[in-house]
Amino acid sequence: MLGCKVECKIQAGVVDGGLSMGAKMKNAPVFYTLAQVKFNPIAQMEDYVPHLQEHLRRGGYPDYRKEVVQVGLKIRQLDKEEPEVKGQQHIQWSFTNAQRNEGYLLSADSLVFHSTVYETFDVFSNRLLERLSLVHEAVELAYIEHIGLRYLDAVIPKGDDVIDAYLNPSLLGLSLSIEGELKHSFSETLSQIKGGMLVARSVITSGGLALPPDLFPLKLEIQPQFSEIPGPSAVLDTDYFVKKRFDFDLEMVKVQLLSSHDIIDRAFHLSVTDYARHVWG
Repeated sequence: MLGCKVECKIQAGVVDGGLSMGAKMKNAPVFYTLAQVKFNPIAQMEDYVPHLQEHLRRGGYPDYRKEVVQVGLKIRQLDKEEPEVKGQQHIQWSFTNAQRNEGYLLSADSLVFHSTVYETFDVFSNRLLERLSLVHEAVELAYIEHIGLRYLDAVIPKGDDVIDAYLNPSLLGLSLSIEGELKHSFSETLSQIKGGMLVARSVITSGGLALPPDLFPLKLEIQPQFSEIPGPSAVLDTDYFVKKRFDFDLEMVKVQLLSSHDIIDRAFHLSVTDYARHVWG
């Protein structure tokens, strides 16, 4: 998602696996969260940006900039062994708060809300839905065709703890057995579930968090407790997205986000140990 239905069975106020609906873990491991909604392309979106920027500025997101993002497209020709890589330009508009720890990315066919100060899912999803409604009021969206939700969690052992006390053994690979200095250990699982795709990745490294290539460099400021890590740590990157076209309906987007949260929460729960959840509170 970002380069990456529907019954909700979560009750407000329940904390499960660290992705809380109405309460926050005392030492929550989540350090970056992103939600994306793709809609019908609006060729004249730039004409509406001043109106949207004024609303967002007054709503706590004063930093604004237009960005030109280079996207590499691989084209394989039958008479060539290697694919040809051609660059394409993608224009987006960025709106962030003064602290640069949460904001929006708007393009001609999508809206992203991302944050490094995640509180609860209710708060996070409502901020996305509020500004999606603002975009719809401005341009009259016709349909939605993609909804994605993504969580990055930092697994950082406390004190004399070791990384294997926090992670499901299946995610450790040979990181504890192979000789030499560990550079990284990577695991990825793809699963089709409830009409969408779940991508669960884990990366174990030493001396700092491993950011996914499609998010590097991160556009937001990471919280201090995640910026300096002396020893082994892991990043759990859990992404769930659904590609399905339906007429614009804010309530349907909300229901899908709730279901996506439920699926990601279960994947997170399987990825970490009871001890890890106890440490995080």
